[in-house]
Amino acid sequence: MQLLDRLQEYLAARERLATDRSGKPADVELEAATAILLLEAAYGDSDYEWSEHRALLKGLEHAFGLDHDETLNLLDRAEEIRPPIVKLQDVTDVILDRFDVAQREEVVALIWKVIDADDVVEEWEQAFVDHVAKAVGLSDAQAKAARERGTGD
Repeated sequence: MQLLDRLQEYLAARERLATDRSGKPADVELEAATAILLLEAAYGDSDYEWSEHRALLKGLEHAFGLDHDETLNLLDRAEEIRPPIVKLQDVTDVILDRFDVAQREEVVALIWKVIDADDVVEEWEQAFVDHVAKAVGLSDAQAKAARERGTGD
């Protein structure tokens, strides 16, 4: 992929999750549901790497249009309620109900960015993102497109 293509893709993805499918601003529940999925992906392997944390922060900042402090605040809230406090199905149900298909693909692409940030995709991580993609109603083709956007492959 050429640099210009990547820049256009990056700009098109900015603030894609800032509104829900109806056009209303994303509320804390929707932001937290997305953050929880990214945290689960980051904590899925044996080490929580700096590169994963950075991908998670930047992904949330760009997708929701948040500043750094807002993003850290969101992550603190998400940390407090991530599984087992809430069920993963409850989180994916929020994403499925409140985002349209393109936005759900963007969430899965963000998960891939976090997973791929350490350049190692473990079996558990692959299974996790496959599960999330199905739970949020993506077809195999949509899940594959999200992976390609998230990993650059």
